[in-house]
Amino acid sequence: MANAITASPNVQKNFLEVTKSVAETIKKILEDANLIFDIEYKPIEFWSKNKNKTSCFVDGGVDKASILSAAPLSIRAGSFIVKPNGGSKREFFEESMVFLGDLYDPKNELYDFDEDDFEEDQMINKKKDGARIIFEAATLVKHILLKRKFDYCFLHGPIEATIMPFTVHGFPTFTKFAVENILPFYNKNKSDPESRHFVNVYLECINFIKKSKFPIYGVVETSASAPYIKNLLFSYKNKGIISDKDFNKTLSTIKKYKITDSNLFEIILKSCQALKPLEVKKQISGFKVTSGSVWEEKMDEFPKVHVGYIKVNDNQSPIRVESLNYPSNLNLDYKYILAASKLLPHYGFPIGLNVVDKFAKIPNWMGKASRNYYTTHLLKQAVKNKDQNTISLALKVLSKKSRSWANRPTTRRNK
Repeated sequence: MANAITASPNVQKNFLEVTKSVAETIKKILEDANLIFDIEYKPIEFWSKNKNKTSCFVDGGVDKASILSAAPLSIRAGSFIVKPNGGSKREFFEESMVFLGDLYDPKNELYDFDEDDFEEDQMINKKKDGARIIFEAATLVKHILLKRKFDYCFLHGPIEATIMPFTVHGFPTFTKFAVENILPFYNKNKSDPESRHFVNVYLECINFIKKSKFPIYGVVETSASAPYIKNLLFSYKNKGIISDKDFNKTLSTIKKYKITDSNLFEIILKSCQALKPLEVKKQISGFKVTSGSVWEEKMDEFPKVHVGYIKVNDNQSPIRVESLNYPSNLNLDYKYILAASKLLPHYGFPIGLNVVDKFAKIPNWMGKASRNYYTTHLLKQAVKNKDQNTISLALKVLSKKSRSWANRPTTRRNK
C-alpha cells in the first residue's frame, strides 16, 4: 500500500514525461518526412460516390478447447462481402475454409503425425495458430483464384504474420492431402515434407496474395510493438540526419519503457489523420530463438510489408493498416477504411471486420459441447473395457470445472 501511494505516482509521472519527450522527437521527424496527412471525411458525399464498390472482409476462428485425452480442433475462415447499393444481395457470408479433427489422431488430415512430445502443450497451440493463419491466407488466395471482382479486401489482423514461432525444431509439416485441398494452386510436384512445412506453404500464399489485382489490406486494432517508429529512426540514422548516439538512446528508451506505435501516435495524430506507409521487414532472423534454425534463410525471402496508421477518432488508438504493395490510391483507400470505421458511433475499427469476426469465431458453447462429447466418449469406452483407472480418469475430466462455489473448500465449526 505504501508503494502504491508513494512510488506509483512518481513512476507514472516519469513514464508520461519520457513518452512526451519521445513523442516530440518522433513528431518532428514525421513532419520533416511529410508522413502525416489529413483524410477528408464527409460521410454522405463519400458513400454516395462509393455505394457501388464491393468490399470483402476476411477472418478466421479457432476452437482452442483441449482436454486431457484429446486435442480437438475446429477451425473455419469466413468472408463477409458487402455492396452498399446491392439491394436484396447487399451483403452475404461465405464459409470459405472449414476443418474438424483431432491433432492427437495419427490419421488426422491436417498435420503429419509426430510422436515427439517436446513441449507438447505449446506445440499444440502453435499448430492451431499456424492452421488459422494458413486458412485465412488461403481464403484470400481463393478469392484471387476465382477472379472475384472486389474493390477492396480486408483481413482482420496483419497481412503477413510473424513466422518465427513456427520455425522451431519439431514443428510438423502439413499433410499432402491438406496442401492439395487448401491450396489448389500449390505446385503438385512439391509434395516432399520440406515443401509442405508451414514456412514454405505460407510464403507461397504471401507471394500469391502480393500479385492480387484488387487491393488487400490487413487491419490491426491494437499495436503491441513499434515497427513504424523503429524503421523511421533507422532510415534517418542511415541518411545521417540523426547520429548513432541519438538513435541508440531513443531506441533504448522505447525498449525500456515498452513504448508502442499506438502509444505515440495516439498523442501525435489528430482525429482523421493518417501516416503514410513505411516499408517494414516483418521476418527478422538472427535472434536466439531463430539461430540455428533451418528456416533462417527462407525468412529473408518473405516480402517486406507497407505499414501505415489511421486515427479514426479521439476515443480509440490509431489502427494499423498493412499491405504487401504500396497503395496506388493511398488517399482514396485510407478514406474508405476511415469511413468504414466511422459507421458506428464511438467505434474506431472497420465495422465489416467486426461482423466477420463474430461470424467466423467458434462460440464457447460449441467448445464446451465438443469437450463434453470427447469426455463422455472416453467414459463410455472405459466402462465398456471395464478399466477402473480409465473410468476414474474420465470421471475426473468430466467433473473438472473452474473455481465454482460448489467446488470450493468449506470450513466446519468445532462444536
